[in-house]
Amino acid sequence: MDQKLKNEIQILVNNYKYGDFKKVLSKCSSLVKKYPKNDFLWNLTGLSFQRIGNQENAVTSFKNAIDHNPKNNSAKNNLGISYKIMRRYSEAEKIFSELLIDNPNYVNAIINLANLKKDTYFLDEATSYYKKALSIDENLPELHLNISSILQVKNKMDEAKEHLFKALKLKNNFTRADQTLSMLLDYKNEDNSDHLSSMLNKIKDSGLVDNDKILLNFALGKAFEDKKDYENSFKYYEQGNYIKDINIKSNIDSYKKKAEKIKNYFSKINVEKITKFTDDRKKIFILGLPRSGTTLLEKIISSHPKVGSVSEIGFIYEKINGYITTSNEIDETKIDILMNKNLSKEYNTFLNSFNVQEEYILDKTLTNFWYIGFIKIFFPNSKIIHSYRNARDNCLSIYKNLFPLTINEKWLYNQEEMGKYYLIYNDMMNFWKKIFNNEIYNSKYEDLINDKENKIRELIKFCDLNWDDKCLDHHKNTNPIKTLSINQANKPIYKTSINKSKFYENKLTKLYSILDKLN
Repeated sequence: MDQKLKNEIQILVNNYKYGDFKKVLSKCSSLVKKYPKNDFLWNLTGLSFQRIGNQENAVTSFKNAIDHNPKNNSAKNNLGISYKIMRRYSEAEKIFSELLIDNPNYVNAIINLANLKKDTYFLDEATSYYKKALSIDENLPELHLNISSILQVKNKMDEAKEHLFKALKLKNNFTRADQTLSMLLDYKNEDNSDHLSSMLNKIKDSGLVDNDKILLNFALGKAFEDKKDYENSFKYYEQGNYIKDINIKSNIDSYKKKAEKIKNYFSKINVEKITKFTDDRKKIFILGLPRSGTTLLEKIISSHPKVGSVSEIGFIYEKINGYITTSNEIDETKIDILMNKNLSKEYNTFLNSFNVQEEYILDKTLTNFWYIGFIKIFFPNSKIIHSYRNARDNCLSIYKNLFPLTINEKWLYNQEEMGKYYLIYNDMMNFWKKIFNNEIYNSKYEDLINDKENKIRELIKFCDLNWDDKCLDHHKNTNPIKTLSINQANKPIYKTSINKSKFYENKLTKLYSILDKLN
């Protein structure tokens, strides 16, 4: 490799480290024309595509790197990661496993295989791989974070916290561990004051990148809320939301158009006359907005021995969404193409990747509320449960909670956008209720909290399940659940989250003025 190319590559690597992926892609595009056999350039191109979410181009780039250098294990590992992101789990597992045949101690491949097993709910296998990686290199903070996530699912919170403290001991500026730990600790307990002080010191660091600032602000917001210091709590929540919000463009108009397309289409057709698909496996769909009580419902229903949850897999929403958002209007041609896909069959095949053997499958992809009409066509015998709660409490809870940093939805972080999105969601649900009436079970969070046993019995009956007392002891359920609410869901039902918006009444005036239009 000549010196000029080495210098250019070093610049590209620095650009990549600082997150300037578009610049990397632009420059790599020019360089691979001059050096088409350079596997490093192809791998870096793939990584940049991977980071901006273009997995198809990432896969092509990694394959080019491997074609030019079959010994490039980094490119193979990265290809496996892209396959995993695309939910092509069998292909991803094959790549990671093959890498370990040649090099059993290749830590990155072990970790990625563990992550894959965790995401498909083979938790014992995932734990085994994580421990193997730790035995090779015990100084990897990410491993402790991942092991902690599995322990949280299994409701082993003390062990989960221990691993997070270990992660922070290994890497003091590991803000993801700080933020995760903040969700598990109660800062009213003075024993946790050291961690609070540590986070307050870290956030003063002028060299913090935006993602670290966001994580710490949300963590501090939660800590001060525990201490009932609502002024400081909101200060940090607001700052975390602001940093995230300013870099995201509004797409509220596209949601309005999408809602109108769907409503116009289903207003013109007779759903009963549309040919419906057969589906051998029984489905339960929980949908609604985040922080509306959906995780509690998931815990309750999946406590039944006949129900296995795949949580928020997103498969159906993603498959349908492409046919709705790519054209100005919904037309029968588009629907015909969609119908010919036989989504029922595709979905059932996809489910085979998961360690869920129960008779009933529970899917808690919240955004499925957009496509209830399609779900009733593809899965006519499915049970649909809509979770909702007081609008102010719901939106406040969204505003206080940090979603995965890769999710760039402005409405999650901006008061006005959140209010407008809520109105669209509410209108959409009212539309579906008119069409499907008794086919949707509307579960109000406050009613569930205040009348626990009766509402749970009602819920189980709606799902066509025989009663089982385990549903009342849902907090003991160790079935895997991927959610922000895992800590709350692992506790018995409590009422402290009701009417919490009163503590922030004067802080969310922009949001509440929009929500008032619901009345």
